[in-house]
Amino acid sequence: MIKHTHTEPTTINFAKLEERLFQINDPKLLTNFAFSRQASYVFRNVPTLLVATGGSKATAYYLKMFLESRETLCEVIEPRDYFYKRNIKQFKNLIVISSSGQSNGMLEILRSFPGSSYLITSEYVREEDYTHTAGYFENEEAPLFDILYWGNGKYKEREKSFISIIPTLAPMLMILELSILEDEKKEALSSEDLRKINNKLKQLLEKSRKRVNKINFNFKDTNLIQILSGYDTTCSSSILESNMVETGTTSVVIHDKGSYCHGRSNLIFQNPESPIIYLAHQMKNLDNELLPLLIQEYPHIFLLHTLDEDTNPFWKEYYLTLQMYFLSKKIADDKNIDFTMPEYNPQLVKKLYRYKGEM
Repeated sequence: MIKHTHTEPTTINFAKLEERLFQINDPKLLTNFAFSRQASYVFRNVPTLLVATGGSKATAYYLKMFLESRETLCEVIEPRDYFYKRNIKQFKNLIVISSSGQSNGMLEILRSFPGSSYLITSEYVREEDYTHTAGYFENEEAPLFDILYWGNGKYKEREKSFISIIPTLAPMLMILELSILEDEKKEALSSEDLRKINNKLKQLLEKSRKRVNKINFNFKDTNLIQILSGYDTTCSSSILESNMVETGTTSVVIHDKGSYCHGRSNLIFQNPESPIIYLAHQMKNLDNELLPLLIQEYPHIFLLHTLDEDTNPFWKEYYLTLQMYFLSKKIADDKNIDFTMPEYNPQLVKKLYRYKGEM
């Protein structure tokens, strides 16, 4: 098996993280992202199905968080689940989230859904790609689904990475800004609004970097990471799990804090040296009892939190997601792994990664 010998491309990706986010975040952002005008009317109080996989699943969980705050019933599923789900007709809206827009099964799902369908994707996917190559539009005036772009024409340098960084953080940022628009009852965000958002992003990026840098632990020999999460940290926990598993960095298990108290504690008991990543937006009664017990019993407990951030839940989860990315980078650096060139089985990848058959 080929071993990694460098991590420079991973470092470059993270060095350009702020620059790339700012490239996307300009005054035309929400205008180009048609979803900003549809969310208040089309999705509110209408059962909505969200379909995503990999890094896009974190975006789906974040969108679910937004829609649920608007009293909308939502469910997040994998693409394959769609074809076996028996209550599809109960959902009136479908949102597919895919950076490429052409993952296997996605277009078939969009075509077959009986209600309103939307694809959230990057600017690299154009309507003519569907029209010319797959015929997914019945005619030019009546597409079968709406394409909602998170790019704005300025994001020219495509990110070279095996994991989704900007393709996850960019649409999440749009959802965050959509929540600001609605909460402040604005028709559009001004240049001054976006400047303030950029300043806050810059601040949270730096705080996330510093928090992770304070972790005095080398993950070099780590083969298992256990995450203690909750409903409010589903997005952030899922991106750490996805990053680690998709690059083959280490095995990851996510425990719900409540479930941990009902038997799932045995995995940590049997692997006491495994690092435990404890996620929290606030310290509830369970946290105040559980975290001290873990610290007392096990040597490697790391609290990643947003206790120093205001009460806005969308900013909090975005902040924690940033911390998960910097933690992913630290783990990769400690293991000397390059996220742009993970090890993989060439035979399986050749046959399965580009599989286009029936799901």
